[in-house]
Amino acid sequence: MAEITKGLLKDVEGHLGDVTIYKRGGKTFVRPSHIRQPRRLSRKQLALREQIAHNNILWRRLKATRHTYFEGGVDAYRSFMSLNTLSPTVYLSKQQLADNFALLLPGMAVSSGPLDPVSYEIDEVDGQPALITDITPKDIHKGNYLLYVLQQEVILWQNGDDHAQLHISVLPITPEHDIEIPHIGTVRLVTIPSTILTHRQHPTATLALVGDFIADPMLGFALVRVIGGHASPQRVLTRCTYYERYTTEEALQLAAKSYKGLTGEK
Repeated sequence: MAEITKGLLKDVEGHLGDVTIYKRGGKTFVRPSHIRQPRRLSRKQLALREQIAHNNILWRRLKATRHTYFEGGVDAYRSFMSLNTLSPTVYLSKQQLADNFALLLPGMAVSSGPLDPVSYEIDEVDGQPALITDITPKDIHKGNYLLYVLQQEVILWQNGDDHAQLHISVLPITPEHDIEIPHIGTVRLVTIPSTILTHRQHPTATLALVGDFIADPMLGFALVRVIGGHASPQRVLTRCTYYERYTTEEALQLAAKSYKGLTGEK
């Protein structure tokens, strides 16, 4: 990797021959398009490579929404990558990563910033699936709130293989209107009296997002507070367990095989 400080390439991004030109932190860099890596890896090297490669795919999915709020560190990308070292490590083959195979992971960070985090949980309100928050009716008028909806899509092929994609929608929460999430459903904002929240220790009434799709095990949610360009630190809440099949020893061995195996193991 080298920094470009002058010349015509300083304002260029993309692929040019065997190199990739990209911007990060307001600077322009160039690197080879195809980095040659050792064919065989240790278990620790494989785990690190897999996590970095998959988190890069997740970052591109999030960046495509144009709603990336990460403060601190060198830039938003590095902040995202650092925070998501806490995510589960999934083992994907070299080809799956090349195909941008993307998995919905619990606890994925979608924002970081100095504002107080929003607390939320998946439960029910009057028998309907709901994302119950600690936001009060007064809070909703004091800032902007963005609902991140992450959808795990799985395509099954005739040969038994599957292909996973992650779709991320970001929608503003408004108290006046129901929210229509493309291809998913409608969610409405309701007030929950404090009398039915005593077991959650909420001293005042709070708000919940109610909709049948909240119970969908292939979805994940995060609610980000944004005020004056600053955001709250939030992570994805999901019941999706699809990713677990890629955390097994079998998945590790299949991933390692695509890199010519592990060092020290036959």
